[in-house]
Amino acid sequence: MNPNSDNVPAEGRSESPIHALVKQMNRHLAEVWTTIWNEQEEALTEMFANYGDRAYGAFVQRLMEPIAQRLQSAGYAIRAGFNRHDSVENWGPPEERERCCWYVVRDADGVAAGTAVLQLFHSHVSFRLPQAPNFLALEETEPSAIAAALSYAAVRLTGQGVSYRNFGAEPAQAWEYGTDAGLGDYLNVPAGQRQTGTGYIDHALALWGRNGWELVTVMPHGDRLVGYFKRPAR
Repeated sequence: MNPNSDNVPAEGRSESPIHALVKQMNRHLAEVWTTIWNEQEEALTEMFANYGDRAYGAFVQRLMEPIAQRLQSAGYAIRAGFNRHDSVENWGPPEERERCCWYVVRDADGVAAGTAVLQLFHSHVSFRLPQAPNFLALEETEPSAIAAALSYAAVRLTGQGVSYRNFGAEPAQAWEYGTDAGLGDYLNVPAGQRQTGTGYIDHALALWGRNGWELVTVMPHGDRLVGYFKRPAR
């Protein structure tokens, strides 16, 4: 997994080390994550029923073991496992929440090469991953700088399209409500990057909309922009 090795495609050699590493981490992730999920699903589904989101932390901890081992064999190291304080979760409906867990990657001399961010879309309603996990590459290595970078949807969602699907529930007289305190992050762009249209707000609304939620209103709360959603009660 050495980004300077002959196994790295030519186009990757001009990239920063962290971007080249994360590309290879994603290849390895694609090879192992479904196997780990299938092995752990029954036990973690029971854990989710009893303890909620802790089940996803246990899954991430198991998932990062082979990733850390592969990095170590290439001369790099991360602090594997799952640390809730090294993560942020501000976005999406309960059926498709987005949590970003970060891991600073260091070389054999302990020098930080950058940060690999595990992007995990998951459900708070049942133990389910609506999207495959994915790594993002960041040059930032300090926690505050990492969190600030992840507040930009343009950083988290680069290269992702928006998909839509119909919600099949029948209309109901009763309603349920949800809030999203991260909507403003989809309108921000990093310094030096040009704003295009409405930014990534369509992506945010599509996540809620495809799970049956309708935007009611938005209101500022401190330095956040909070969206209020509703849908027919199931």
